[in-house]
Amino acid sequence: MSQYEGILSDIWKKVNRGDSPSYDEIVFMYDSANINDLGRMARSITDGLTGKQVSFVSNMIMNYTNVCNVRCKFCAFYRTGSEDDAYMLNVEDVVLRVKHFYDTFGIKQLLIQGGVNPDLPLDYYVNLFQTLHEKFPDLGIHGLSTSELSFISKKEKITIPELLETLRKAGLETIPGAGAEIFSDEVRKILRRPLGSGKEWLSIMEEAHKLGIRTSATMMFGHVEESRHKAEHLLSILELQKKYHGFVSFTPWNFEPGNTQLEKENIVKYRAGGVDVLKNIAISRIVFNKHLPIIQSSWLTNGVQMGQMALLYGANDWGGTIYDEKVIPATGKSVGNLRKEIIIESVKEIGMIPVERDNMYRTIRNYN
Repeated sequence: MSQYEGILSDIWKKVNRGDSPSYDEIVFMYDSANINDLGRMARSITDGLTGKQVSFVSNMIMNYTNVCNVRCKFCAFYRTGSEDDAYMLNVEDVVLRVKHFYDTFGIKQLLIQGGVNPDLPLDYYVNLFQTLHEKFPDLGIHGLSTSELSFISKKEKITIPELLETLRKAGLETIPGAGAEIFSDEVRKILRRPLGSGKEWLSIMEEAHKLGIRTSATMMFGHVEESRHKAEHLLSILELQKKYHGFVSFTPWNFEPGNTQLEKENIVKYRAGGVDVLKNIAISRIVFNKHLPIIQSSWLTNGVQMGQMALLYGANDWGGTIYDEKVIPATGKSVGNLRKEIIIESVKEIGMIPVERDNMYRTIRNYN
């Protein structure tokens, strides 16, 4: 007999059969279900997928430029290019910074993201990826948001598949999920994201999956979205995942309002609380079930202790170490650096097993 009652019991039966919750059922989970019931359900699914193992990667985030012509209201990082603190790193600068963390900490993943900088040609990215790949051949390049990719393809007058093939030959291994936010144009209009950019995100990811390039998926919550928008967002990702199985992980992360236009205009006053964080972790695990096995805890915006709680509510990947990240600190939130020793200790503290991985989720070392 199910330990859950009513609609949640029906959802549990569907999940056990391998079926996916419906739109209405996802909205119900957001609006009416007990958070601890959701957590137990989600953790049970995760236990069946990866047991008590929690993966993490030694990585570095390289924000190569903060100049951006999109200027989203939820971003405190971008600059127009005329400010004193606007910057663009040349290839030599990037290599020097990466070398320090590669030699010191043995990083295995390099997340490369910046702004949509109109001054940078395709050659910049090709040269950057080729140089990094030649100097650090075992370092997985996890690079560029769909916004950056879309702009480069238009600027260079080439198709997305042509662009992706060019970048893959240069050294690109995987594509991060940045730019997803919430797919709904209703929400994106308020966030000052280009209308249609949600569908474009899905389209670019589909082209990548067709080529065999693996990618991540994300959802930003805790701003102006409603439960229905999140339900649509999750189902859109699930639909694409069932077609190609190209997503390697999903990360729900909460919006940080500090220093953003949304905060200045009094549209969003506070960040989402812990219950919302855990609810989004649990529901995403329930919706994606076995179709997308890796749910990241998103400790970066929530801190180490909430990262631990996220594992108890269904996440099974910590994400990565953080060295030299610039975007979140731009909101005024202190992030600092997080070494892998802290991740290992934090995972063990809650009775789980840390497993170090590479960019493609291959195991490097089990810390049992």
